[in-house]
Amino acid sequence: MENSGKFYYNFTVDPYLLDDYGHVNNSRYLDLYEKARWDILDKSGYGQETVKRSGKGPVILEVNVRFSRELLPGQKIRIETSSRRKNEKIFYFDQMMINEKGEEASRAVFTCALFDLVERKMVRPDEGWQRAFGFGNLP
Repeated sequence: MENSGKFYYNFTVDPYLLDDYGHVNNSRYLDLYEKARWDILDKSGYGQETVKRSGKGPVILEVNVRFSRELLPGQKIRIETSSRRKNEKIFYFDQMMINEKGEEASRAVFTCALFDLVERKMVRPDEGWQRAFGFGNLP
């Protein structure tokens, strides 16, 4: 299984992310992880405009999330993302949220694929998408 390097996304916990308990609601974690993944794609030149133009984009097939610590207002959080390939079509994004004390707040594994929006099916990513996902050429 081929692994990528790490990508980093930083943010500060804003009050709009909080629920009635005064911490980040569990559903917001998924939004934050998604922002980090789109940041990777945007920086690689494969963001929303490329999805619209090419008719292809990443989709989530499965997600597993573990919550370890609260995210509280004003905290500075880093999301670390790496990717690994399962086969020619399926890959994983491994993501982790780290608080400013260096403590793990959450860990998630997203099973993903490239989806053809016209054909409505998973497709093998070309070299550009492979690089955007953090991989080189498929063997």
